[in-house]
Amino acid sequence: MPQVENSEIVRHVLQTLVDISGRKTTQMQAVLTLSELIKKLEEKYVFLRHIEVKNVRYSEIDDPISVMSDIDGVESNDVGKALYDIIKTMNTNLGKEAGHFFIRELKNRLGDAYNSTMEEMGVDLGLMQLEFEVNEMTKKL
Repeated sequence: MPQVENSEIVRHVLQTLVDISGRKTTQMQAVLTLSELIKKLEEKYVFLRHIEVKNVRYSEIDDPISVMSDIDGVESNDVGKALYDIIKTMNTNLGKEAGHFFIRELKNRLGDAYNSTMEEMGVDLGLMQLEFEVNEMTKKL
């Protein structure tokens, strides 16, 4: 399998997050949540400044996410840590609107090739879903 560039995996994951979130809330809320989240995480992950999330509600552009190729020079493990934080925080920020199987749906929609690349980056979506379920069960006890 050919190597997937960081910029491609990040753009695909973020777009899929917006698509899933937009169905459960609104597209605009999903884009705004992701945009604010990335701005907050820029302090921890400086390379996130190479990602732009635009509100396309009044725009002719269909794709709200652009990822500059500068992110391709970042270590894959660092990109993986940022993606992990983005996915986890997005799931938390959307709360019950995200749904119980938000991460599982993300994993299914990304497909095997992207999931394999993410696992190489240190992000195991199956494990993340399990962690989420255990945390939810712990809250109920």
